[in-house]
Amino acid sequence: MVAGGCATDGLDSRPDVGSEADQLRLGRVHVVLEPQAERSAGEEPDDTDAFEISAGFAFVQGFEEDFVRARVGMPVLPTDVLRPSDCVVSDQLVTAEVSDTLGSDLQELHLVDAGNLSVHIGGQDVDVPLSLVPDLLPYMHGVEYYYYDDELPAAIGREGGRVVVEASGSQTEELPPFRVEGLVPPAMGLHVGEGDLAELADGALVLRWQAETEGSGLVTVRLTGLQGGEPAGAELTCVLSDQGQTRLSFDGLRPLGLMLDADSLRVTASRLRASTFDAGDFIGSELFVERRETIVLPLR
Repeated sequence: MVAGGCATDGLDSRPDVGSEADQLRLGRVHVVLEPQAERSAGEEPDDTDAFEISAGFAFVQGFEEDFVRARVGMPVLPTDVLRPSDCVVSDQLVTAEVSDTLGSDLQELHLVDAGNLSVHIGGQDVDVPLSLVPDLLPYMHGVEYYYYDDELPAAIGREGGRVVVEASGSQTEELPPFRVEGLVPPAMGLHVGEGDLAELADGALVLRWQAETEGSGLVTVRLTGLQGGEPAGAELTCVLSDQGQTRLSFDGLRPLGLMLDADSLRVTASRLRASTFDAGDFIGSELFVERRETIVLPLR
């Protein structure tokens, strides 16, 4: 990993990149805040958050969008494809079949160098390192950005804050400099009461959190059975209305593959702020700022 932008062969240097109809550009910056440790039922939320930043800008030739999103870690949001109270197996939200091409002879997935990428959060400036994409597939090349820290800047509290992302731009005309602002959503305060734990034995999952009305009005919950601390069965993804509580029947979750014979259940809930920005031909690029919390509940 290196700290700044690196020179890569620009798209402008290639004499033939196919027709515009076969081309696709996807850009995303994703900031995630979450406590370092999982909580058990009854434990208070941890105010010490870790955070990670990932980013990528993909020029695509000759591949279907679903396939590309799976390859470069830009899946569609569950809140964009599921209705409130819907649950699905998480793997069904991602399509990654190699055969998903447009039938073009020109096939390329180029992750464009955006130059020096920095994120201002909580009064701190973070330079996001980039690395070369591993040379595992002949059609995929370029750079991607990733940063992780196990301590969130103190100025970001449970009520949220502001994020600013800036990039110096590529050394060609592919991706000009850009600046975009986003908001950190407030923490959810995910918890269950003693009575809610008793409902587990009656075949229902009751969750509570602090409702919030400023965002999309939706939260995403992922459910995973654990056996001896290891995942067992299918992970499910549910989209819920951000009303501060929900009750999910195990009768509807068990047929989807959730292993309820496990000894515990991991529940990860997240609230997200999404915004879009344009950078040259990368129109409609995305900035996601997500706040996650995880709690582990006993099933036995």
